Amino acid sequence: MRSLTRCRLLASLVLCLVLVAIAPAFAHAQLLSTQPSEDVVLEVAPAAIDLNFNEPVTPLTIRLIGPDGGARDLTEETTGGTTTTVTLPAGIADGTHVLSWRVVSADGHPIGGSLIFSVGAVTGAAAVEMASDPAVSFALWATKALLFMALFAGVGGAAFKSIAPLPVRAGFAALTLAIAGAVIAPTTLLLQGLDALGLTMASAFDADTWAAGLSTSYGATVIATSLAFLLAVYALVSTAPWAGYIGLAASAIAALSLALSGHASAAEPQWLTRPAVFLHVAGILLWAGALLPLWHLLRDRSNAAGQSLAAFSKIIPFAVAPLVLSGAALAVIQLGPPGERWWSPYGLILGAKLLLVATLLGLALWNRLWLTAPALSGETSAQSNLRRSIGVELLIIVLILALVAGWRFTPPPRALAPMTAATVAADPIVEHLIDGSTMAMVMIDPGSVGTVSFQVTILDLEHNPKGAQAVSVIIANSQLGIESIRREAVETDGIWAIHDFAIPVAGHWQIEVGVRVTRFELARLRGEIAIP
Repeated sequence: MRSLTRCRLLASLVLCLVLVAIAPAFAHAQLLSTQPSEDVVLEVAPAAIDLNFNEPVTPLTIRLIGPDGGARDLTEETTGGTTTTVTLPAGIADGTHVLSWRVVSADGHPIGGSLIFSVGAVTGAAAVEMASDPAVSFALWATKALLFMALFAGVGGAAFKSIAPLPVRAGFAALTLAIAGAVIAPTTLLLQGLDALGLTMASAFDADTWAAGLSTSYGATVIATSLAFLLAVYALVSTAPWAGYIGLAASAIAALSLALSGHASAAEPQWLTRPAVFLHVAGILLWAGALLPLWHLLRDRSNAAGQSLAAFSKIIPFAVAPLVLSGAALAVIQLGPPGERWWSPYGLILGAKLLLVATLLGLALWNRLWLTAPALSGETSAQSNLRRSIGVELLIIVLILALVAGWRFTPPPRALAPMTAATVAADPIVEHLIDGSTMAMVMIDPGSVGTVSFQVTILDLEHNPKGAQAVSVIIANSQLGIESIRREAVETDGIWAIHDFAIPVAGHWQIEVGVRVTRFELARLRGEIAIP
């Protein structure tokens, strides 16, 4: 019977690997260019605006803000794809307009930005706030962390039932977590929709919010995850002889669900990354799902404890080996060779995770080599030490899952890098910032990641030089979790300059130029720069 079970499990794994390997091959989207270009002054209004991305995207919210501050929703007039075309309404007024866009990429994560252009003449553009609700972001992180815990302990517990009897308390805990997971999964979909549209909790009951969540690739993940939880519940409460097979099916679907979305599964090469994510999750499910049952069994010191521990000891190498190998492959793909990318927020989270995983593997090795055999022979002290070690493993896994949930807000460096070396723009980047009475021409040289110089020219609305007592430059990257970096400029011959300013990673950076015009007047000119 056990041989038949292993054969069916192997067949299920092969089928799931085939399914994830043939899924569409896309990575995290990034904006490559626009037509018209940023800050251009046009004689007549364009009929449409093209946003060119490195992969197909789906529009979420597209708004056109006119010189008077009035906004028009153009989402319905926008076609998605690699080139996303926004059809503009006829007869838009002269002056400076802002196209605020938000789209979702193939990995299920939203990206957004603004394009400023003028018709006829430059005027004061309406301010566009970056869409961000800290409450939504925190709730999304917390519920995803809880979802992962429910998945690995609840569905993992159902999988453990296929190889060994579940103690009553462990079975009840796994069942409770599986039911909770079935509730949490749609909650994360709701929060995904709010985050995708840049909305607050007040929009939680809007139909558009749910539709936006389902329209992302994370929608497929939630559907598959919910099915896995329902099957796990059945496997945990059923006494039928096939309940163990249902538990294995639930675990296979759970592993498949996390390979359907996310940065890791969307990276190239797809034939490697999607199966690697599947194997990585499947290994964690098998490992984590067994810890709580073993902890309870060792506490009771029953005959079933020895049988279950022996069964777990035989299968755990088949979980750890693919877990380690797939994790190493995914880390190299996401971060590339050792360098400054490893110090990005994504790299720091990965580093913390690897440290915890190394500790986890060390504990597992200690358990296997020094504690398992004495515990199986009935040595009481070894059983107690093994139980304590398993408790520490459970705590470490909870910390790892909390870290992994944070990856949702930290795009990997490979996703922010240009697609090829040919796309790297070493020429200076020039940005035009304006408010009601002051303009700033900002030149960033070179226009790329690394050490750059800022040169800022302060003008009035007639393009004449304007005096200033002090000028500062602030950049930040909310998408990467990088807080404000502030430097004071030094004036030389009417140009305010900052040298040796380090821009650590590529991406869309928010910039603010603070101009102290007089003792009582401070102008704040805001915009966004794209660093390739």
